[in-house]
Amino acid sequence: MAQIDVHLLEDELAAILSDARGNGDVEAGLMQALIHCADRAETHCAGREMACARGCRHCCVLNVSVLLPEALRIAATIRTQWPAPAWSVLLKRLESHGNRERWMDDEERVMRSAFCPLLDSDGACSIHPVRPLACRGVASLDSSCCRSAFDPIVDDERVRTVPADQMRRDAYDQAFMALGRALAGQSLDDRSIELGVGILAFARKTV
Repeated sequence: MAQIDVHLLEDELAAILSDARGNGDVEAGLMQALIHCADRAETHCAGREMACARGCRHCCVLNVSVLLPEALRIAATIRTQWPAPAWSVLLKRLESHGNRERWMDDEERVMRSAFCPLLDSDGACSIHPVRPLACRGVASLDSSCCRSAFDPIVDDERVRTVPADQMRRDAYDQAFMALGRALAGQSLDDRSIELGVGILAFARKTV
């Protein structure tokens, strides 16, 4: 499979962001650019097999970094589509997560089973349609290997490798970097931030 034409994607993203700045609606432009970016990567990966399925949460203990448009889109989706009580409960979970899990490395998260605060009671991603690029790029080819790799039981003999779709990972990594460079090229914030912290920041409108 050929790689994504990163330069073309960057040009497309730059045009979207430039138009948005000219129209005075940067937030809409940020979300439009992100959607375009994710769509391009997913089109590139269409039809590829994966073992991942709804409720399969094994890897949802890992740190996830997002660009600010990703956090903006997730926060906006939750704020506008979720009932107020559910949004309030999630805010409390995010705050707890920000006070503790955000400081853990991946190994400690696995050992403590520190799952993503965005998982619902069934272990499914509650924001799946707008999940981060980093999450979209992870595709296991063997769910039993995931279960073993992320088992918190300490066992030096345990094999903790997972066969994964590297082409999908590469496509989404390229999309992530293209979006970051397009943001920087338009003098917009291209920092990445921990997922929960980013959502909280936009929820509180303090970014």
